[in-house]
Amino acid sequence: MNMKTCFAFLVCAMSIAAINATTHAPIPLQNKLDLSIYYSARSTDSIKFILTKLKPLYCKIQKYVELNLVPFGKGYSTNIGFFCQNGHIECRANTIHNCVFNKLSRNSTAHMEYLSCALEHVDNTIHVEEKCAGHIGLSIDEIQSCATSREGYLLMLEAEIQTKDQTHGPRFVPSYVFDEFYNERDQRLASTDFESTLCGKLIKDHGFLNVCSKVNNVLRVNEVC
Repeated sequence: MNMKTCFAFLVCAMSIAAINATTHAPIPLQNKLDLSIYYSARSTDSIKFILTKLKPLYCKIQKYVELNLVPFGKGYSTNIGFFCQNGHIECRANTIHNCVFNKLSRNSTAHMEYLSCALEHVDNTIHVEEKCAGHIGLSIDEIQSCATSREGYLLMLEAEIQTKDQTHGPRFVPSYVFDEFYNERDQRLASTDFESTLCGKLIKDHGFLNVCSKVNNVLRVNEVC
């Protein structure tokens, strides 16, 4: 191989490496779609949506989306505590979820791991606290300590404020907020076909043109996990 051929080969290899580096480079936070899901830990509609729609999609979209999960639902606070649509057990479950997410900071992948586990075993609270929290490196003691203390109370207050500020109610549980702006049209479309609505936001608002494609004239995520 002569010097000219070697140089051409080197330039080609460097170009391929640069393309690969660009392709796999992390997407800056400010370029991602901000997706907030306002749900409740004991809401049948929330559980169905998270387990059958959000969970299967998450591994495909996680690099394009900043996911924010807010567990509160149609509850309200009083000077003696919280009241939830499905009773005390729902308030307790929402408090635990808030405590877990707070301990994990903004690690949305760990949030989804915990949430999937917790909602799959929603009727077995001991199992949830032992297995689901333990699976992501949290101890039962630290979660219970949070959930039964002022820390958990304040986290629930914060979740209530976010929920009522961002969803105008909420009128619906779960509620979907894209890029920190709630509107009834997005809510209706996401309730009917979440994946297609999400794809529309990724393409039109964030320029991720190759993430989704049309299947039978409906937008679907074409990424593979």
